[in-house]
Amino acid sequence: MSVGRLWLGIVLAPLAWLVYLQTAYALVPLACRRPTAGMIGLPVIAVVAVALGAVAALTAWRSWRRISAMPSPPPTPTARAHFMALTGLGTSAFFLLVLIAGIVPLFFLPPCQ
Repeated sequence: MSVGRLWLGIVLAPLAWLVYLQTAYALVPLACRRPTAGMIGLPVIAVVAVALGAVAALTAWRSWRRISAMPSPPPTPTARAHFMALTGLGTSAFFLLVLIAGIVPLFFLPPCQ
């Protein structure tokens, strides 16, 4: 099991949320001046962020499944990898929910509200 994949499962979803949040806030003035650009740009960034969060969750899920198949008594490197995979899965799932909760208002409120 690659340590890089384990870390990817842990940090990619929070980073996707952070980049989405900062970019969305930066685009709001543009969306207020040009509503068409805002109605295109904000959802595109949201979809990219959700896709990255889903990639993180899928990576963590695959890591967890692969490590769960390995027999190993704790505390070993496999046990640490198992913990990291579960942490990545939980983190990714949580931040996917946070991303979706932040995206829902895009469909009900105009950008300047």
